[in-house]
Amino acid sequence: MAVQLLEQWLLNEQAKIQKNYRDLNQLAVKEPAIIFIGDSIVEYFPLHELLQSPKTLVNRGIRGYKTDLLLENLDAHLFGQALDKIFLLIGTNDIGKEMPQAETLANLEAVVQEISRDYPLAQIQLLSVLPVNEQEQYKGTVYIRTNEKIQALNRAYQDLASIYTNVHFIDLYANFLDESGQLREDFTTDGLHLTIAGYATLSKALQPYL
Repeated sequence: MAVQLLEQWLLNEQAKIQKNYRDLNQLAVKEPAIIFIGDSIVEYFPLHELLQSPKTLVNRGIRGYKTDLLLENLDAHLFGQALDKIFLLIGTNDIGKEMPQAETLANLEAVVQEISRDYPLAQIQLLSVLPVNEQEQYKGTVYIRTNEKIQALNRAYQDLASIYTNVHFIDLYANFLDESGQLREDFTTDGLHLTIAGYATLSKALQPYL
């Protein structure tokens, strides 16, 4: 029961954010050149403080997002007539909710195809799913995610990106590892989400691609 209540709360929160984004897309006073879309790691990314660009950057991340939700609500995340790049970071919640990898990939490919149709000049920067820290203290958040599953999904993402000329795969995974192959403890608040130090590393890795 508690799990169902939490899931319903999350769906309600996601719906509120989707509505806010749809409203903002209609009223925004600047045309976005670069949009970041994805899950909570994107939503909580302080783009404007940590990335340098003369271009207009927009954050359209939503907590708890999986690829199916993104596909169903893609219109909430994309807008503008001069979109140059779309940075996409998603997939960790697909693993956390035990979505079969084939389903994640089918959803992601459908997202890529829809973006390619509506924004044919935009480059899609597909980011690797970041590692987690599998230590016992983080089990409540990390749950069934493992770095083995994440690496397998990243390999599949790389293969998918290679099929499309407008998709570029950016492998960030190794940037976040400690010597034991786990997400660095100074980079994470709970084994999954990033600290500001983690976001600084993410920003440094992404800066050349803006």
